[in-house]
Amino acid sequence: MLKIDLHLHTVASGHAHSTVFEYIQQAKKLKMKVIGLSDHGPGSSEALGSEVYFRSLKRIPKIVDGIRVLKGIEANIINAQGEIDISADTVARLDYVMANFHAKTGYESQGEKKNTAAMIKAIQSGRLNIISHPFLNRVFSYDLKKVCEAACESNVLLELNLSGLAKSRNEDYILPNVKIMLDAVWRFKKKVLIGSDAHNIWELGDDSFLRPLKKKLGLSETMIINNYPKELFGVLGIKE
Repeated sequence: MLKIDLHLHTVASGHAHSTVFEYIQQAKKLKMKVIGLSDHGPGSSEALGSEVYFRSLKRIPKIVDGIRVLKGIEANIINAQGEIDISADTVARLDYVMANFHAKTGYESQGEKKNTAAMIKAIQSGRLNIISHPFLNRVFSYDLKKVCEAACESNVLLELNLSGLAKSRNEDYILPNVKIMLDAVWRFKKKVLIGSDAHNIWELGDDSFLRPLKKKLGLSETMIINNYPKELFGVLGIKE
């Protein structure tokens, strides 16, 4: 069970099923320390939240019932310049920004070379803290090794997305891709972020699918930044 989970979606994402309050209560029940709100950015056709929604997240207290609540977004890379679907002003109001390509957000795949360039531009823009589910690159193909190396060089975290990992039951490309990502993290002496990608409170913090795979993937506890809250907050630029 994760004690820190920065990837969860509320009803504001349009296809998730729990509220902010319900997530906080579940986190308290699970004795978690930190959760992060990361609804889909307004460029998503399913998202219910406009940019105003993300700017107003600051009205939620930092600590609720003993749970540290971070305010973030899972933004969408929307063009070849690596721009995302929220403004710099909104980025400045959030605790963190995770992003990747997503379907139905205005960006159509331009092929591996151009997609890779767009992703690296997004990483180097200074607006991103986390690349969400980088190993899921089948729909929007890109050079995963180059993307992971660029993220490590820019101190942008790579996410081991638990929902995406579970898809490896049916998709044989996923585990090899995870190993590519973890190899880059290891070579650059960085740490990986584990995120549930929860779409309801029952998925929050659930790492049960990962546990038996850790040895196979070569993932040690010392490589997981969730285990080091101060270091995580430092990478995100958050004052506790």
